Parts: sequence; structure tokens; C-alpha cells
Amino acid sequence: MALGIDVGGTKILGIKYIDGKILREWNFKTVDGEVKCILQKIMKESGEEVIGIGAPCYIRDGVCIKAPHIRELTGKKLDEIGNAKFMNDCTAMAYGEYHLRGEKHDPLLLIALGTGVGSGLIIQGKPYIGKGSAMEIGHIKIYSDRRCECGKIGCFETITGGKYLNTEKMYMRVREGDEKALKFFENYGKILARGIAPAIQLLDPEIVVIGGSISQAYDYFMPPLIEELEKLLSYITPDDIIFERAKSPKSGAIGAALIAERDLL
Repeated sequence: MALGIDVGGTKILGIKYIDGKILREWNFKTVDGEVKCILQKIMKESGEEVIGIGAPCYIRDGVCIKAPHIRELTGKKLDEIGNAKFMNDCTAMAYGEYHLRGEKHDPLLLIALGTGVGSGLIIQGKPYIGKGSAMEIGHIKIYSDRRCECGKIGCFETITGGKYLNTEKMYMRVREGDEKALKFFENYGKILARGIAPAIQLLDPEIVVIGGSISQAYDYFMPPLIEELEKLLSYITPDDIIFERAKSPKSGAIGAALIAERDLL
């Protein structure tokens, strides 16, 4: 049994996970300045010794170098929070989605569309993190002239992340058949394709999983995304790849628990 915690830009989810079952859950709203206390509260109440925490941080040598959407964590030595295995939230989500698919699809590329935009990669059954937090697709540059929460200009997430776009309102409108909202998600799919095409070209994944809160609009932006990928990819075609929506909004917490339990990082 292990405790997995998924720290998101808007919510924090903790679960006790064993043999494919969630035995207990904790849910909190993410409040910058209170995240450390919330994590410690969950860890204490769980009583678990094996703990995995996925957080939206760039992590190197146990230090959160930068957490653009949770400034409280920036510069923190993560072991000061507690005895846990810390990882990027998208790494945890990717492994959770891999596990929920029977650990069969490999390589698995996860694209997380939420407050910001991130990605995770599972290859040969293990999460790939480079020297700490690889796969920061949201902070690849030259996509806009906007300043990102990371402090630099032009990041991919400034044109695809929920913090910069009114995606929730547009999703409500598109479900009612609003033409402007339909056009919004058509354009969103094309823009998203331009950002993930380089990752697909480089990694040649078996499956691409789209997760995060914006994935609720999956059915509206995926057709134009696939159409745009047909133009952008060479040698690889979208027909070579499985595209799926994330299986569970809890996959980040599940993945964090399993990565800690299996000591994969």
C-alpha cells in the first residue's frame, strides 16, 4: 500500500492505493502558501510510510527549482516537507495512465492540459525524467509574445494553458452548440498539434494520452488536431499512433503512489 498525492494548480488529491483499489481519498483546493501544510496534513492522517507526491515543479537533486503556478514551492528542498518521493506531476500522471491501461502501451506520451501544459513519458516501463524533470513541453519557446508564469516570453503553454485562455467558459458554450466556441476549439486543436508534433516526431510513441482539465473538450479539438498532425509529421502518420483521453482524473495520484511503491525514480 502507498499514499499518492497529486498537487495541481487548482486542487490537491491524495489517495491510499493498493492492488488497483483506492481505499481513502483527500481533496483540497490548492491555495498558494498553504500547500506545504496540506501535504503534511494528508501524510500525517494517512499513516503511510511509502509516499509519492507529484507536483508542478521543475525538480533537480531534490530541490524544486521552479514552480510557476505554486510559488510557495519554488526554491524549496522538498524533503523539508516530509519523507516522500517527489516527482513532476505529469510524470506521475503518465505512469498512472500507463498502469490503468494494463502497462501495455510503450512508449506512452502524456500531454496534460490544465492550468499550465506539461507532458510525461513512459519508456520501457519506466518514467523518463532526464536529470530531474524532463518533458517540460509547456515551456518550449517561440510560440507567442506573451510572458509566461515561468518568467520568460513565448512559452507553448501561453497559447494552450487554462491560465491564459478561458477554456472552461468556452467548453460550456461549445456543449450548447455555440459556433464561436466550436471555432475556438478547432483553432485550439491546430495550435496544440503544432506544439506536440515535435515531441511525436522525436519520440515515436505508441500512444498519446491527453489529460488535464481541458481534456474534457477532447471530442471538439481532437479532429482538427489529427488533421493538422497529418501536415506536420514526416514518416510518422497519426494512423500509426493511438490517441486517447486520460482514463481517470486520479491517474496522477495513482502514478505517484506506484512510482514510490516500486521505487522507479
